[in-house]
Amino acid sequence: MVSKARQIEPDLYAMDVEESKFAHLEGTGLEYAPIADGDDYAVRDKDRPAVEIRRAGDDFRRRSGGGEQPSDKVHLHDIDVDEDRFEPVEGTSLECVAIGDGDGYVVRDAEHLGEIRRPGDDWRKLSTIL
Repeated sequence: MVSKARQIEPDLYAMDVEESKFAHLEGTGLEYAPIADGDDYAVRDKDRPAVEIRRAGDDFRRRSGGGEQPSDKVHLHDIDVDEDRFEPVEGTSLECVAIGDGDGYVVRDAEHLGEIRRPGDDWRKLSTIL
């Protein structure tokens, strides 16, 4: 019998991430911190730090797009989003939906509670530095 080696994925949400490890991504409302010594990251909205999305760096690099900054007239957290509008980000457990009148995005990990709402420019900048 031939056995196949299985790669065990770490539970990123079970790992401790020191508060001092979080860095503000200049020009955005996002903060990020590396998890352990690999290419895994905790990402959060600096104004709502209780919700983190913890994923492999590649998962964040896949979320990119073009467009304009959303209007400052409507706060992204004031926009209702129907559950059926979320679409999976291919090859990840992330889901996202465009909101607002331009380039705002709600991103969440389908396997964990919470979401982060930020302008598309914030997500694009994150994907370039991770």
